[in-house]
Amino acid sequence: MTEEELQGIRTVEVRGLRKVYPGVVALDGADVTIPGGSILGLLGKNGAGKSTLIKVLAGVVPADAGEILVDGEAITLHSPHDAAAQGFAFVHQELADVPNLTVAENVGLGLGYPKHFGTLVKRRALRTWAEKVLDRLEADIDPGASLTSLSVAQRRLVTIARGLAANARLFILDEPTASLTDDEIAHLHKVLRSLRADGVAIVYVSHRLDEIFSVTDRVTVMRDGNTVYSAATAEIDKATLINEITGSAIAPESRRRHVLPDGAGELLRVEGMTAPGTVDDASFTLREGELLGIAGLVGAGRTELMRLIFGADTAASGTVVLRGEELKINSPRDAMAAGLALLPEDRKEQGAVLDFSVRKNITLTTMPRFRVARGVPIPNERRERASTREYVERLKIKVANPEHPMRFLSGGNQQKAVLAKWLGSDADVFIFDEPTHGIDVEGKEEIYDLMTELAARGKGVIFISSEFTELVGACNRVLVMRDGRVVSQLEGSAITDAALVGLCYSH
Repeated sequence: MTEEELQGIRTVEVRGLRKVYPGVVALDGADVTIPGGSILGLLGKNGAGKSTLIKVLAGVVPADAGEILVDGEAITLHSPHDAAAQGFAFVHQELADVPNLTVAENVGLGLGYPKHFGTLVKRRALRTWAEKVLDRLEADIDPGASLTSLSVAQRRLVTIARGLAANARLFILDEPTASLTDDEIAHLHKVLRSLRADGVAIVYVSHRLDEIFSVTDRVTVMRDGNTVYSAATAEIDKATLINEITGSAIAPESRRRHVLPDGAGELLRVEGMTAPGTVDDASFTLREGELLGIAGLVGAGRTELMRLIFGADTAASGTVVLRGEELKINSPRDAMAAGLALLPEDRKEQGAVLDFSVRKNITLTTMPRFRVARGVPIPNERRERASTREYVERLKIKVANPEHPMRFLSGGNQQKAVLAKWLGSDADVFIFDEPTHGIDVEGKEEIYDLMTELAARGKGVIFISSEFTELVGACNRVLVMRDGRVVSQLEGSAITDAALVGLCYSH
């Protein structure tokens, strides 16, 4: 399509889309209308079909039935190239960038680089062009930097910049604000409103309802692969929307906070943990039966501190003491043997083996329990299947057959399966790093309940979250990190959203 034709796009429609995977109906006659010059919030529980709908629009997977129309004209998408040719741009929930390229090269990926004599890339021109695009996002990112040097939040902004550079007429963002600070979210919303004013059709997928009400014009709710509700955002309230998504009015921010048992003793002590450039002399304690929150802005060192404790990264100095005994942790294997468990922030790269079955993922950390006999390294699959069924039912993991590959699950159900992997261990300390990322409203409640249940059993639970309302509603104590250090703590009724925001932004 020519640029003039792209500028003329006004409405994208999805009619009767159907997609069936082995044993799973992912889309079952979905209908969605996305008007140009508007922002549509697309919502639904995990497994509702949102991600599959996006993959069909991206040309990643073919629909089994149904049609896609642009301004009333049916189109066919056989590949991501076809989607890009239609002016469709995407920011997927899992980053889809090329780490070994520079920022500028990623911004221009697939768009054609300026070249000398048709062969050699004009590096300076490419960086200058990319810098102008990044300026629209108010992103302080060096276009010449390697993508591997960027944080997750910065890499997400680079992906968004690529869509801006393509002058997309349909812009689909799947959980785009994960790991972004409040300021970065505000900047992104400002950019989206600007695109809306230019006539761009935007789909905004998020489980953060405050963002939905802040930035969207209309909402569409999916359930079981179909669209079940649509309304103007201004005409509904949060309770109505939650009811449409889940079938019941759940208010996570008003849930009862976990209470620390009387006389709880020290379980874990971390002293002087340091890694140059990321963590600086961080110290804290965790008590038995405690649900301890960790708050901080992106770059504060929360994830980095937990990786040091777990032996995933090497500390320059620092000690970890569990039940009064100093641990020697040189690897995650050492940490697991000592009684630590880590649910990582990046489930795709660090938490799951997507080509393994759901069963193999869930039993991965407890394989010795399922041997046919002591000392015989052969699994008893019958016992593995029984244990897997227990966790699938307990966590309400939506999977037709646990023998299917993990990659067939939706993002939220993958997260639950990773969580199940650790729940089966005998760990004393559970570290949950952004465990509700990509989880729907009802699923979040289930995660909170599981953490509370672990704490009630005397386990120590560390809960990292970028959503302060989660920490307010769940934790009996919250530590605040800035610049790699633990700078403050709040306890009980002193834990409020306003207090956490103030401490995180203080200098």
